[in-house]
Amino acid sequence: MTLILNFSKYTILFFLLMAGLTVASSQFALATSHTVAPAVSLESPLKNIDSIEGLLVAILNIIIILMIPVIVFFIILAGFKYVTAQGNASKVEDATRALTYAIIGGVLILAAVAISQIIANVVKSF
Repeated sequence: MTLILNFSKYTILFFLLMAGLTVASSQFALATSHTVAPAVSLESPLKNIDSIEGLLVAILNIIIILMIPVIVFFIILAGFKYVTAQGNASKVEDATRALTYAIIGGVLILAAVAISQIIANVVKSF
């Protein structure tokens, strides 16, 4: 019985609070409805990109910015694996594989940029 009474007290308090907030918010809306809000303008983040080539170059630049720390992390991780291998042949092999994959990933990212530049120069020459 006390649980039901406590629940009803909290329920009544909640509804009174919500009613008060509703009245206060409607009065605030009436008070501020006479002011003019400043105009909002949105600028395109792609304003300097005017072609597909420009879009691809922008995407590649973002990929390079994001992937350089990842490649550096994996190179450091491979070095850590070398240090912790302590002469164990299978661990040294895993570390070598990790370093090889990190370097291949870096080369592929640089190759993507080089290929995009080559394609852009070929297209511009026509």
